[in-house]
Amino acid sequence: MSRHQAEKNAARERQEAAGKPYQAALKDLRKERLTHREDVLNQPSWSPADDGPVPSELSGLVRFHANQICRYLNDAIHRDRYTGLPFYDWQRMTLYHLTDALEHLNLLIGTIVAYLQEQRVSPERMRSNLQVRHDKAVRAFVTPSALAHLAGLTGKTAEDRSGVWHDVGSSIANRTGWSCPEREDALETVLAALYANYPDDEEAFDNLPDPLREHALSLNELLRSRTEPESTA
Repeated sequence: MSRHQAEKNAARERQEAAGKPYQAALKDLRKERLTHREDVLNQPSWSPADDGPVPSELSGLVRFHANQICRYLNDAIHRDRYTGLPFYDWQRMTLYHLTDALEHLNLLIGTIVAYLQEQRVSPERMRSNLQVRHDKAVRAFVTPSALAHLAGLTGKTAEDRSGVWHDVGSSIANRTGWSCPEREDALETVLAALYANYPDDEEAFDNLPDPLREHALSLNELLRSRTEPESTA
């Protein structure tokens, strides 16, 4: 979806929620984007010398959306394997699940991009991080939903009718409400057991906290016992 189309969709949502004329809602959204741009330009420049640990709210952001994305991907896989739907229903429901996952992925990227812009990460570094050639492709990620999400994540006041993503961002930062840390821990354990363990590497899970590490080791043993061929006498 193009940035202009995203703006139009957001303006229609605000028009319905606030009862404003469409053009007024669109003008408000564009003003918010310009305000964000001015805030970015007025921030001091970022440099590697200012580097430090990953902000906890960004770690929580990635965990939350990874959980949602995996849930929709699981639904897409199971739609074929377990439901026995005819092809028409399969294509409709599978694409619903995949586009829901894509919405979370785009929002996750856009929120991180907006955060880094506020930290004055250079345009060159942003293009490199996103593997794109032009600033236009970077800007396309920073939708009104991403800005509202970032505001909630960083404890800023919500704009009028900012939508649900501000509240979701707040719950991620506070680890309450929409956020589910226990499920996110479970997902991290499963993903580690599936993808982080190179064969017979005893240190593969050392980066995990102790409780998650123990669970990942146990799950890894279970997965190996199910996939390794049985020896023949």
